[in-house]
Amino acid sequence: MDEEFKSVFNNTFNLIESNVNGKNYSFYDNLGKKADELANELKDELDDEDDLEDENEAEKAIYDMFGIYKKSDSFKNRKKDMGGTDLGSGGDFEIIKDPSHTFKDIGGYKKIKEELNQVSDILINYKKYKKYNVRTPKGLIFEGPPGNGKTLLAKGFCGEVKSSFIPVSGSEFTEKYVGVGASRIRELFKLAEKNSPCIIFIDEIDALGRKRGSDMANTNSEKDQTLNQLLISLDGFKENDGVFVIGATNRIDLLDNALLRPGRIDKKIFIGNPDSETREKVISIHLKGKPVSPFIEIDSIVQMTGGFSGAQIENLLNEAMLKALRDDREQIEWFDLEYVANRILAGWQENESKFSDDMIDRIAVHELGHAMVGFLSNDHSNVSKVTLNLWSPTSPGYTVFESNDQDSNIYTKEGLLSHLMVLLGGRIAEELFYGYSVTSGAKQDLQQAYELAKTMIINYGMGEKNIYPDLSDQSKYAIDQEINKLLLEANERSYKIINDCKEIIEELSVQLKEDKVLKPDDIYKVVKKKYNRFMFNTNNQYYRMYNNEMK
Repeated sequence: MDEEFKSVFNNTFNLIESNVNGKNYSFYDNLGKKADELANELKDELDDEDDLEDENEAEKAIYDMFGIYKKSDSFKNRKKDMGGTDLGSGGDFEIIKDPSHTFKDIGGYKKIKEELNQVSDILINYKKYKKYNVRTPKGLIFEGPPGNGKTLLAKGFCGEVKSSFIPVSGSEFTEKYVGVGASRIRELFKLAEKNSPCIIFIDEIDALGRKRGSDMANTNSEKDQTLNQLLISLDGFKENDGVFVIGATNRIDLLDNALLRPGRIDKKIFIGNPDSETREKVISIHLKGKPVSPFIEIDSIVQMTGGFSGAQIENLLNEAMLKALRDDREQIEWFDLEYVANRILAGWQENESKFSDDMIDRIAVHELGHAMVGFLSNDHSNVSKVTLNLWSPTSPGYTVFESNDQDSNIYTKEGLLSHLMVLLGGRIAEELFYGYSVTSGAKQDLQQAYELAKTMIINYGMGEKNIYPDLSDQSKYAIDQEINKLLLEANERSYKIINDCKEIIEELSVQLKEDKVLKPDDIYKVVKKKYNRFMFNTNNQYYRMYNNEMK
């Protein structure tokens, strides 16, 4: 398609847009003819290339884009199909006039709510802050993994400031036709101003606000133009216009710096997986109306759901209730929660995997290798449970460790080394019990161990020498040497722990095959029975219990 045709296409679209937004309904009488003319021009253009499929697709695209067909109805009945927007009704955008949600309806997230409460106070009482020369923010970004309440917090925020709410998705503005995305951005902000005070919530804003120039084939792409229009719209409204933008993303690194600069969307709030306090609140909310066995304590569910997102917690409780009803029971039992949690962690298949007794023995030994290294080594999180789950399509056995609510992005070498030891523990246990006749079960463990060791050397500088990677063979050799040293050190430490507790693993494997699940208490009882002294993980409760008993 040549530049002349593009110009005709764009001019026609702009003409249509201006007349529709101006509610010039009489213009519609000639709109069909103009669309026909444009379609014929496009067909002639493509006829030269003798491509009938492209010709038909292109013609259809024109009529779809304008919402026009050769035999059209009156404009009054078809104005929505054209893409025109009645600002009073919201057109293609949903407007929530009186959000019913407030922060009281959202469990946990105490610190985040405090941060948002100050923002809401600035928006409501902007004159008070103006006196102190405080700039009113125009927007903020929620970043973090999916399923942790970014949309819910945005709705709660709207309820706190008592404003209208327009939820949209970034993908709604990604069009292949020139000018369409930018037009929808203008339409969105006009609608927000019409219904101010109003909050625009853009979910998956990375689809809209991706760094410009990322489309190397076209530096002036439709996506770039759409983002430019968003930036212009953000600059176009004043501090007291009553329009506020909230974006949500789990890939903030993809966003254009111009979008995040001060004066636009300059406030960033990270929403990660809920800590234990927040999980307790979330669980309490989602248990409302669901009968639960009196023998189940919320603290137990809090411990079980370490590392779960808010959405996963809701799904766990919902599916547990459904399972109970499916079994003709009217209350949730602990085994319902265990059943659903296992499916979330390891998946589910229709039929149980058929393994030989020997293979089940090997799976049990492998998982107990992971568990014992984590249980007995320093600087690792506590074992939560060891499971045999033959209903899983991919993980017939797995070991779960407790998440640490104090986790951060700062790691020690000792902590990462202990994780390496745990990753290698399964393969080492198989070797100690079965020689070199090991299974393929360590494939993923070994891949993760190698990637972790590489990250420790290259990214964290945790080798014996500081290496600055380059493309030289010498640099690659030095990196490989350091990685091997780390893996060998982790292997030796893990080997010593597992070799020292072979009898423990042997006894526990029998119990695991029978009960299918082992808890930390089960492991502790056997360790205590077999050994008079042992080097426990100093981070867990059993270390303190053991030391007290030895005194």
